[in-house]
Amino acid sequence: MGFKVLIKDLSGNREWVKQLNQPIFFIGKASTNEITLNSPKVSSRHARVMVRGDKITVEDLKSTNGIFFNNEKIERSADLSFGDSFKIDEFIITVVSEDFETDAKEEEEDLEFKFDPFAYVRPFLAPINDFLEDASISEIMINGHDKIYIERKGKIEKTDRKFASEKALVAAIKNIARALGKEVSEANPRLDARLDDGSRVAAVIPPCALTGTYVSIRKFSKKALTLQDLINFGAITQEAIDFIELAVLMKQNIMVSGGTGSGKTTLLNVLSSLIPDKDRIIVIEDTAELQLQKEHVLRMEAKPADKKGRGEVTIRDLLHSTLRMRPDRIVIGEIRGGEAFDLLQAMNTGHGGSMSTIHSNSPFDTLSRLENTTLQSGIQLPLKAIREQISSAINIIVHTKRFEDGSRKVNYISEVIDLKPDMSYNLQHIFVFERTGKDENGKVLGGLKFTGNKPTFLEEAKKAGFVRKGSFLDSIK
Repeated sequence: MGFKVLIKDLSGNREWVKQLNQPIFFIGKASTNEITLNSPKVSSRHARVMVRGDKITVEDLKSTNGIFFNNEKIERSADLSFGDSFKIDEFIITVVSEDFETDAKEEEEDLEFKFDPFAYVRPFLAPINDFLEDASISEIMINGHDKIYIERKGKIEKTDRKFASEKALVAAIKNIARALGKEVSEANPRLDARLDDGSRVAAVIPPCALTGTYVSIRKFSKKALTLQDLINFGAITQEAIDFIELAVLMKQNIMVSGGTGSGKTTLLNVLSSLIPDKDRIIVIEDTAELQLQKEHVLRMEAKPADKKGRGEVTIRDLLHSTLRMRPDRIVIGEIRGGEAFDLLQAMNTGHGGSMSTIHSNSPFDTLSRLENTTLQSGIQLPLKAIREQISSAINIIVHTKRFEDGSRKVNYISEVIDLKPDMSYNLQHIFVFERTGKDENGKVLGGLKFTGNKPTFLEEAKKAGFVRKGSFLDSIK
């Protein structure tokens, strides 16, 4: 859906209109902006405007002279509606619907626009622009101005690209941060930002980065993977999917675990398609990456504190709000800290069928990591009580692994059952990846095999009518 931007120049007594089709555009003095305002009081990249449905968000990109709405200066951003006007210097700007009638002259012919999520990054990252366009590259890693790596099909390779100097790379990161409404400096040497397609930019500059400026751009796949894609890739089997679907229908709480780059987020995205359409799902993330393939989804993102340490909203804060919003399922993008305790409490008090991811090396290590993160909550509980909470709350662990050939496969699907008499965790593996070797191209051979262990909830599922007669699950005795 397109829209129009009306611009009225009070000083020059003229007005014009520009037709746009993309959901995000920039306003500033530089010609690279979609709306160019020729005035010395307008910053090169002054404002960022996002149009989502009938909501318009205007962000001040650290401009020198600011943006005004209703005669008040916008501190950081403001939410507007179609027809509302805001002021930059002597320019009155109004976003209106596509069918709005106006006598203002159109600035230029409207060209068919293909939205480029990296549009405002490209000018600063010239040495790697073709990597941004290459769909086969999933991550770009910059380890200083002259050491650039890429990940292609799960394998990391060094490139011959380089920036002109370390100073040029630092300037690029600062400009990217500014374009995103953030700030990077010696006092604030970290950038963790999300582009509009969900791709993530993480950067650390000196003095915290000791041997240069470090940047990682994790690209977001434009094509949402499906369950069939995972089967075709050899990442999982149909029998394993049937089991996970049964666990989802039975509202078992599922933890997706694995090492860095093992495909946890991708796997959680795909598994979310197994959630019944009628369920209300609330997603909470530190940096929004999940794109759940469901209609009734409410997405929330944590908010860092401002430069004065104010306004922070943590995952724990959002989780507390979520519990008052009648969720059928809660999905937390990644467990990293004290929010583990709150999620366990939710899982143990009627919010079954929830999901999350966590970094770990094995299913058993997943439970140990949950212990450690629960302890970060500041709640003083004996180890026995924590383990009882975890073993009661977490039902299924789906563990994924990246192999040396770059492939990502589900390595274990395990069920957490009651604690052992010595209070240690008790797991039974339902599926285990059995490796059989490598082919002549170095590809890892093998497959996910059913162990023969019977899930504890299988009989209940059969009585509930969730197991189809004659199916793989029906054959388990």
